[in-house]
Amino acid sequence: MSANSDQPKLAGGESSCNDCVLFSLCFAQDIDADARERLSDVIQRRQGVQRSAHLHHGGQPARQLTVLRSGSIKAYEVSREGDELVTGFYLPGDVVGLDAFSMGHHAGSAVALEECRLCEIPVADFQKMLGESPRLNQVMLRLLAEEMAEARKLLLVVGRLDARTRVALFLLSLSRRFERRQLDPDLFRLSMDRRDIANYLGLTIETVSRTLSALQRDDVIHIRGKHVRILDREALAEQAHVEEASPSRQAVG
Repeated sequence: MSANSDQPKLAGGESSCNDCVLFSLCFAQDIDADARERLSDVIQRRQGVQRSAHLHHGGQPARQLTVLRSGSIKAYEVSREGDELVTGFYLPGDVVGLDAFSMGHHAGSAVALEECRLCEIPVADFQKMLGESPRLNQVMLRLLAEEMAEARKLLLVVGRLDARTRVALFLLSLSRRFERRQLDPDLFRLSMDRRDIANYLGLTIETVSRTLSALQRDDVIHIRGKHVRILDREALAEQAHVEEASPSRQAVG
């Protein structure tokens, strides 16, 4: 527990990172106890961040590192021509704003796709913690490496693969991410709209809609509104040209 008795409690009644319901997904689980207690002391909790609210804009100085507690966030950049380029989607447990540590400012923007709850860590406090904890440095390097790997994967998807493969890979990626959060990997809600998915995959909205409809006609998935149910996981993996292990049935919906 934090030594600060006035520490505001996390949503759900937690008063430290150790008690947080997202502890198993957060980077805090990978650092030592002293650093984790320090983290609990400096974290600022934001509740009820509304849909379409920006966490930051491209070019703004980095003032905090953000861990998403609930909801979802879209990351995007704006081209020289003024076009929006979607670069990723964040789910609970993800860290938002790592890109700013290399330059001191955010390369792109981040906007809430739905109501969100956040844990914000002031940059000054976090930089001090980095100087005190070699383990925290290792964890941040791992997270940055994972972001770079995702960026390389996106370049492969957009540059070389056909529309059906891109959409199938996108759905499988979301499914795996929901499973890691102990949610049903075969039934989930798309918080992002078709336009954002198309932008992210380098496709048109019409192509995304046609591809989803084709997968539904083939009984690979079922779509109702924003909810997607995977009916034939093996077939979806085949469309994505990947090998897919059966998901754990410990996941809950």
